[in-house]
Amino acid sequence: MNNNSKSQPVNDYLSNKLSAQESARLETWYLQNAEAAADQEIEINYPEVGNNIWTRINQNIELDQSAFKGKEKRSFIASLSTFTKLGIAASLLVMMGLAVILTKNSREDQDHFVVAKEKDIAPGKNIALLTLSNGRKIDLAQMVNGQMIKENGLEIIKTADGQLIYNVTADAKGHSGLNTVSTPAGGQYKIVLPDGSTVWLNASSSLTYPTKFASNERNVTLTGEGYFEIKHIEGKSGRLPFSVSVKKNNAEYESVQVLGTHFNINAYLDEPAIKTTLLQGSVRIEGMEGQTALMKPGQQAEVYKGKMQLRNADTEEAVAWKNGEFIFREDLQSAMRKIARWYDVEVFYDESAPRQLMLGGWMSRATNISEVLNHIQLTGKVHFKLEGRRITVSK
Repeated sequence: MNNNSKSQPVNDYLSNKLSAQESARLETWYLQNAEAAADQEIEINYPEVGNNIWTRINQNIELDQSAFKGKEKRSFIASLSTFTKLGIAASLLVMMGLAVILTKNSREDQDHFVVAKEKDIAPGKNIALLTLSNGRKIDLAQMVNGQMIKENGLEIIKTADGQLIYNVTADAKGHSGLNTVSTPAGGQYKIVLPDGSTVWLNASSSLTYPTKFASNERNVTLTGEGYFEIKHIEGKSGRLPFSVSVKKNNAEYESVQVLGTHFNINAYLDEPAIKTTLLQGSVRIEGMEGQTALMKPGQQAEVYKGKMQLRNADTEEAVAWKNGEFIFREDLQSAMRKIARWYDVEVFYDESAPRQLMLGGWMSRATNISEVLNHIQLTGKVHFKLEGRRITVSK
C-alpha cells in the first residue's frame, strides 16, 4: 500500500465522506498512533484532524457537565459522549489527561503494569444453574451439548452456544411449575422460554418463569440484569401480555408490562437504581409507589428510591454486555462493579483511591482482566493491585 492510499481515509474524514463509525475509528487511530504515522512520513494534515476531533470532544464535554447540574460535581477525565453520538465506542481514551496515553512515558515496560500474565484472571463464560420445579438443581456447565431434560411435557435442551431451549411437546400436561436459571459472578446464559421469547442473563442474575404460561398472561421474575426479546402471541382477547417483575432486596420493586418489544433491565442489588432501557416496541413501567410510564424506543426509565424518571437512553452502553463489550461512560466505582461481576473478583478501595473519577471507553469482555485494568490505569489517575481474586484500588 503506498502512502497516498494510506492517507486516503484521513482525507475522506476531512471531507466528511466517512460514515460515523468510520470517522470514530479514524479518530481513535489518530489519538493513539499519530506519532507512529508521522514516523512513516505519511502526508496527513494532523493539526486539522486533531482540531476537528477536539472540537467535537469539547462540545460534548459541555453537554455532559450540564447533565450533572444539581448533582455532586465530578472530574471528567474521560468522556465518550462524543463517540456515543458518532455511534461507536472506540477504545479507552483519556480526554483531560490525553498525554498519558500519547507520550512515550505511557509506553513503559510491562513491568509497570498491574497484572502479570501468570496471575491473570480469565473472563466470564456460559455457566448457570437450572432449578427445576421439583427442586432438582442442574449445573448447565456439566451438561453435554445437545443433552435433553424432560419435565411435565417439556423438552429442555442445552445447545452448543450456551443456550437453553424449551420445547413444548404434544403430551404437555396442564400443570405448570416454576423453573429458575441463575448465573454466578463470572457467568452468563441465554434462555429460550416455552413461548419462544428469548432472555439473555448477565452475571449474578436469575430468571424465574413457569414451564407453561397461562392462557391469558405471561409472567416472569428477574433479579440482576437481563435482556429480553419478547415473541408476539395472539390470545383470545388480543395480544397476550408479557410482564417482568423485578425483585430487589427480596421485594418486588418494579413491574414491566411488555407490549411486544426488545428491552434491557438492570436491577442489581449493588446498583443505586433500577434501569429499564427500551430498544424496540413499547413497555409500561409500574414503580412500587404507583408511578407509571409508557416508554418509547430509545428511552430509559430509572427508578431510584421509589421515584421514577424517564430520559433518553444510551442504548449502546445499556446492552454492551449482551454484545460482549464493556462500555464505560460512568464513574470509576460503577465501572469496577461491572468488572467485579464479570471476572468474579472483590474490589476494595484504599484511602487514596479517587472517588470522583469519570471514565469513558470500550473494551471487549472476552479479554483477561489484566488488559482491562491496565487500560484504565493508563489514565494516570488510578492504580490497581491484583492479589488472587481481590483488587485494591488506589491513586
